[in-house]
Amino acid sequence: MKTENNFEDVREKFFNFLLKKPCTFRQAEEYLSRQELNDENKNLLLDEAANMSLIDDSAYAKLFVDGHLTWGNAKITYELSSRGISREDIKNALDESEDELSRARELSENWRRLGLENRKIINRLLSRGFSHNAARSSLED
Repeated sequence: MKTENNFEDVREKFFNFLLKKPCTFRQAEEYLSRQELNDENKNLLLDEAANMSLIDDSAYAKLFVDGHLTWGNAKITYELSSRGISREDIKNALDESEDELSRARELSENWRRLGLENRKIINRLLSRGFSHNAARSSLED
C-alpha cells in the first residue's frame, strides 16, 4: 500500500522535474506514470501543476516555435505532435510566429552569402521541414 510519505516524496520530485525545464502535459503524465501512485493521486498532481501554470501545452508550443525558427512548419508540427501538443495549440503557436516563408528567406540569404548553390539551399530547407513552396519561393528576389 502506498503511504502518504511516498505521495509527498513523489510530489516534491515531480515539482522539481517541472521546474527544471518546460514540459508538456504528456511528458508530465509519463513522468508520473513511472511513479508508484494511484490514478487519483496522479491526477491530483497534474491538476495542481496545471493550476500553477507549470504545465501549459499552449505556452510550451509557443516557446518551442520561438526557439526553432530555423525549422520549417512540418518539422515543428511533427516534433510538437510527438510531444502530445494538440493541433490547435500547434496552429496557434505557428500563427503567432514569423511566417515560414520569411524564415526560409532569411536562411536562404545567409546560405547564398556563403556561396551555396540554389539546389543545395532548397535541399537544406526541405530537410529542415520547410514546405516545397517556401523553399522555392525563398530563392526569388
